[in-house]
Amino acid sequence: MDLLPAEFKHLALNTGEVTIGYSVGPDNGPDLLMLHGVTSRRDGFVRVLPALMPDYRIITIDQRGHGYSGHTPGRYSRGDHAADIRYVLEHVCRAPTLVWGHSMGGGNAVQMAYENNHGIAGLILEDAALFGSQRLQASVNSPIRVMFKAQLEMVEADLDEPTIAAKLKELNPGQPEFFGAWKAECLLQMDVQLLRNASSGASRPGAEPNEALTAIPCPMLILQADPDNGGILPDDYLAKIVPDRKDVAVVKLPGTNHNINREFPEPLLEVVLPWLRNLSAA
Repeated sequence: MDLLPAEFKHLALNTGEVTIGYSVGPDNGPDLLMLHGVTSRRDGFVRVLPALMPDYRIITIDQRGHGYSGHTPGRYSRGDHAADIRYVLEHVCRAPTLVWGHSMGGGNAVQMAYENNHGIAGLILEDAALFGSQRLQASVNSPIRVMFKAQLEMVEADLDEPTIAAKLKELNPGQPEFFGAWKAECLLQMDVQLLRNASSGASRPGAEPNEALTAIPCPMLILQADPDNGGILPDDYLAKIVPDRKDVAVVKLPGTNHNINREFPEPLLEVVLPWLRNLSAA
């Protein structure tokens, strides 16, 4: 992968339904499986990896329909993604495994743990897509949905990669230097059906979030981006779906937007690293 450190090995495995591309870092501790959001891929976590690599064996995957993994038109439900994640857990990871999911990756991680929580040490859910059968009205014209629509227009206009990269850089002036070219490549690699789904806000069949979060027995850290700055989880909605348990923490990061790990890695790590240390100590 272009953005992953040189120490990572790049591999693939076939689940029997789809080929999943993944990368594995040095064996420096317990396993940490990282799941990107829609329109991203396995190297999207690049800005937080240096702080994690010294203490963890990091496995990061391209979820189906993204990056170097296979496309499965019409089969992108939460359950489909959950099955892939479970396959990686059982064939690549060592239990107990920590799982970190951003956006779509967080929603998929919850579905996977709801269906089968075996071998999971804890979940980190970064502004996760914790939506069930009903989409939030507030998300209809959210900044992230507006961006998905703009990205879809570029792809459907059959623009070439350099043109998309330039347009993305213009639309996202606060992003890291690598963003434009990297995101353009991600968009052209992914199944456009997934981008259309994200743009329209189509619901994805899966467990209702309050039911799933209540049923998952492992510790969870729920990281909430600022809803006033593009975060997808309003305060009142989270209050309804998050179980009242000592091992479930919700931390709001004021001023951050939906892409916390890429745009706000420092305040994110200030929360994640102590939580991981406390979890290990417990």
